[in-house]
Amino acid sequence: MDARLAKMELAMANTRVGVDLIEQGMEKGLEDLREQIQDLCERVLGSQVQPVLHKEFMSFLDKVMTQVMATHEAPRVEVPKPHTFSGKRDAKELDNFLWHMERYFEAIALTDEATKVRTMTLYLTDNATLWWHQRFSDIEKKTCTIDTWDPFKREIKRQFYPEDVAYLERKNMKRLKHTSLICEYVKEFSTLVLKIPNMSEEELLFNFMGNLQSSGNVVSKT
Repeated sequence: MDARLAKMELAMANTRVGVDLIEQGMEKGLEDLREQIQDLCERVLGSQVQPVLHKEFMSFLDKVMTQVMATHEAPRVEVPKPHTFSGKRDAKELDNFLWHMERYFEAIALTDEATKVRTMTLYLTDNATLWWHQRFSDIEKKTCTIDTWDPFKREIKRQFYPEDVAYLERKNMKRLKHTSLICEYVKEFSTLVLKIPNMSEEELLFNFMGNLQSSGNVVSKT
């Protein structure tokens, strides 16, 4: 019996050394530690060791395995928090806000639709917060339902997108002229396209070529 206890104490001492190595972030000896734990477990379970000593050993073994698992967890990466949205009626600002929120959800592996909506509302300020208070009141009264991501995006765009933004940008596109570098014209045209939803390829081509033709006397530069 004493010999078995002495062997177990020696094995436990060796295991403690292994734990110290883990705490120091050292990889060497980890496989040996696992083998020692397995061997020790088999010997204890197969022996006639007193129940109290067996219980103490199992408690110690649990602590060892907890430290082993904690040491080898995947490193945590700090994800930058998204900027807030105040409710400014600016299509570009709102689009950027929604885009960054979606990238944030991807980074933190958030897939639950209802949780996305709840998380999103934490980044609303000023007029956007007041708007959400009103919508949340409607939800509580069961007069509307906004519990998934896409309906939430539609609602917030309906509220804070300038109503005439597409109309104004179409007018700006009509007025756009190629008066300098071709690359500048392409850049300005592309910026306007991003603000006008549901524009067909034929319409895009017509406007792009039409504005070029109306300024055909301009020599393009590279």
